[in-house]
Amino acid sequence: MHALRRWAIENWPRHREKALYLVVGGWNTFISYGCFALLYYLFNKYLAPSVILAIGYAAASVNGYLTFRYIVFTPVRHAVVGYLRYQAVYLPILAVNLVALPLALTYTNLNAYIVQALFGIFAVIAAYIGNKHFAFSKQTRD
Repeated sequence: MHALRRWAIENWPRHREKALYLVVGGWNTFISYGCFALLYYLFNKYLAPSVILAIGYAAASVNGYLTFRYIVFTPVRHAVVGYLRYQAVYLPILAVNLVALPLALTYTNLNAYIVQALFGIFAVIAAYIGNKHFAFSKQTRD
């Protein structure tokens, strides 16, 4: 146990961002999936799945931006600029999801909850790359 504690103390700075990203990303995935699942449960008889997905995204993306900005990554830009860069990462992922969800519901036997859970795996990987290297990247002087 002592060796594990020593390893954690020595290596925490190097792995801090990744560890926090996993925790906060898990929380954000839970919130995002929860928004979609609740809205889908309540409105799937009245609205198209893509509309429900877009509404859920609008609610969950604010939570996602704030938690990544203030817990995982050190803010380096004005909050509005940072949010726009954050959206530049997530809007393409949302666009793919808006197409993939109805296609999967039409051409597979999977329900919307399973499709979104599976899509979440892709979204987490793509978002980490985009967030780290674009949305929350350190500013460089040209």
